[in-house]
Amino acid sequence: MKRLILSLAAGAALVSATQAAAQPGFPTTPPRPQGAPRISLPQPQRMQLPNGLTVMYVRQPELPVVSAVLVTRGAGTADEPGDLPGLSSFTANMLDEGAAGMDALQLADALDLLGASLSTGSGTDAAQSNLYVLRQNFPRALQLMADVVTRPDFPEREVSRLRDERLTALARAKDEATTIAGNAFASLVYGGQHPYGRVPSAESTRGLDRARVQAFHASRYRPENSTLILVGDVDAAQMQPMIAQAFGGWRAQGAAMQMGTAPAAPTIGRTTVYLIDKPGAAQSEIRIGHPGVARDNPDYFPLLVLNTMLGGTFTSRLNTNLRETHGWAYGARSSYSMFRGAGPFTAAAGVQTNATDSALVEFFRELNRIRTEPVSADELQKIKSFVALRLPDQLETTQDVAGNLANLETYGLNASYFDDYVQRVMAVTADDLRRVANQYVRPENSVVVVVGDRSVVEAGIRAANVGPVEIRDVTEFVRE
Repeated sequence: MKRLILSLAAGAALVSATQAAAQPGFPTTPPRPQGAPRISLPQPQRMQLPNGLTVMYVRQPELPVVSAVLVTRGAGTADEPGDLPGLSSFTANMLDEGAAGMDALQLADALDLLGASLSTGSGTDAAQSNLYVLRQNFPRALQLMADVVTRPDFPEREVSRLRDERLTALARAKDEATTIAGNAFASLVYGGQHPYGRVPSAESTRGLDRARVQAFHASRYRPENSTLILVGDVDAAQMQPMIAQAFGGWRAQGAAMQMGTAPAAPTIGRTTVYLIDKPGAAQSEIRIGHPGVARDNPDYFPLLVLNTMLGGTFTSRLNTNLRETHGWAYGARSSYSMFRGAGPFTAAAGVQTNATDSALVEFFRELNRIRTEPVSADELQKIKSFVALRLPDQLETTQDVAGNLANLETYGLNASYFDDYVQRVMAVTADDLRRVANQYVRPENSVVVVVGDRSVVEAGIRAANVGPVEIRDVTEFVRE
């Protein structure tokens, strides 16, 4: 009876929809997206403390909240000692494990009572601390943030605990194909001596002791290299004295460190496939790529459109090919990681083991096709509209705005970057795409990493003739 009722209901709904469609004025075609809106953020108000700390205020008073991001340039992975990979993230993760005499639980309790969230971490070129709190609780939460960044205690017990957790993760990583592939790709593209190619080992992780963490913090966390970005219900006249009280005791060490340029990326010769055996693997992890471009590259916008078309969205060429057309992968993607130096261009997917060789062929088909075949006007317009119409979503919340401004500060870009973002995206032409594709996508000079069951995939990979095949061991890239 229930099934009959549901069938009758479905039939009635279909009749109703048909009748509605027959009525004059009922839409019969899907709506077309309108032009992307011009985005104009409030102009940040910049101030500075005597110790060199820059403070940016962006007033968005619609909600009584404050998002604060403190970005410290020169405290990222690219700036850590070569023999201690992981030191920057270890230091950042330790900041909220005890500060100004409070232990980690006391800090967490104090933040909970304020309804605030506070997180710390580091990226390639900078470290960040992120605070989100109601405006009325901002003064106390700001002091806790300042304590965490400028007066961390680095308790020995917490240092040991976090170090043990990382050693456990390293031991587990030798069984994780995605970690193996990521480590191998970075190491083979850049080499173990380049900041972008270094990967932690058990030996280097055991060297992360309290003294080294303290030394890195003392030398790298400096007010003259930091910017505090405040977005939301903020007022510079009211808040600047609070900032001075919280961060005024953070001692400068002289002129701001000049970031300079990262070491030059190595040149990749003939494309080579590096096969790493993982017996019994249900799928193969594939990484293809080479050094790409730095964040200040003048072709940023053509590359943004190019990568979105190639592998930067669900409807991209790579994902459509490997997932939708062939069903070999849950997802295929590509990216340009842009840092102070030339970060990697990467095309990646986890594919069915029995389709490893075929997937490699299709990867290279798409990498070559985007260089040689003209892009249709319809596809180009669709991709540009997608990129442009996503911008409002990326600036929807105060946290989004603060995070994006922190990224601009890291790379010395002005906040006016967003003012003509849409116009610069929409100005990209098919000729621009052809030019940057041929300049910055190099399938003939790439590192190819395959982590999979060698007994199943090796013969097919060699037959695919993508390039010479070298067999490498997991222990080269995940060292306990």
